[in-house]
Amino acid sequence: MGIRIGVVGVGYLGQHHARVLTEIPGVEMAGIFDEDEGRAREVASRLQVPVKKSLTELVRECDAVSIVTPTRTHTQIVEKVLSQSSVHIFLEKPIADSLENAEKILSLAREKNILLQVGHIERFNPGLEAILEAKPKPAYIEAQRLSSFGIRGTDVPVVVDLMIHDIDIILTLVNSPIQTIRVVGTPVITPHIDIANAWIEFENGCLAQVLSSRVSLEKLRKFRVFDREGRYFSLNFDTRELSEAKVTLNPGSLPHIDRGKRLFDAEEPLKKELKSFVSSVLSGTAPKVTGADAFEALKVALEVNRLAEESLKRFQQMGSG
Repeated sequence: MGIRIGVVGVGYLGQHHARVLTEIPGVEMAGIFDEDEGRAREVASRLQVPVKKSLTELVRECDAVSIVTPTRTHTQIVEKVLSQSSVHIFLEKPIADSLENAEKILSLAREKNILLQVGHIERFNPGLEAILEAKPKPAYIEAQRLSSFGIRGTDVPVVVDLMIHDIDIILTLVNSPIQTIRVVGTPVITPHIDIANAWIEFENGCLAQVLSSRVSLEKLRKFRVFDREGRYFSLNFDTRELSEAKVTLNPGSLPHIDRGKRLFDAEEPLKKELKSFVSSVLSGTAPKVTGADAFEALKVALEVNRLAEESLKRFQQMGSG
């Protein structure tokens, strides 16, 4: 049994959604739609898939759609799609540009009884999957996500563009209410916060320190977990190398440390993510990243950004005083 999928938006990331979907067994590409007709024709010609002249035309031929458009358009597009047909939706992260709009999307998905998966792609990194399988009890988490400057994603603050990945992972790992958040951040190139450093304390005692920048010279994606059972995990998201250690305390002798490294296969994370979406639609099972997961990540990200802007204003006021 196959599934007909269409892609809405074939910009930098959307073109890869369209390409990957043509490579997944059991998927029939119903077509693509983009407001930029020239771009749509160029991508369609390269991938040998149909171009649709309107969103309406695309949706009526689909069982599911992948929406890969600017965040500010998500709510409008989801509303239009679901007003025409109860198709399942893969929606790129973040789920929306505000909590109010995210709630609208979740409400519509429930009303139409459709499957909604949100594109928090790092959940499909095999190194992270290994950490989650180990079921750590985190005491301290450190995440660094640094990128060089690029035009894509600059319509939103770095917290919503980059840090939200690590926020989603941390919320999944810790599974405890947040007690306090402290943040510093500043714009560098854009009008939005471009660098942010957040300290998130949870009610269970775990502390997470999260650094994100989109104005660095070098790309870095590092994630470290120290747990309460003497275990340590250090993951490089880009190389998929996972370093692990276990410290054992022996009375009367030096601590014993077991160390190990694992390097995981380089299956394209986007392909794993979209395969998972297709599998969830076909089996009727919940997606790996639900709309509720994405809502919680956005809620924390927006609060981190608000606090970053507040701390920046206080600093500026001190300087002008």
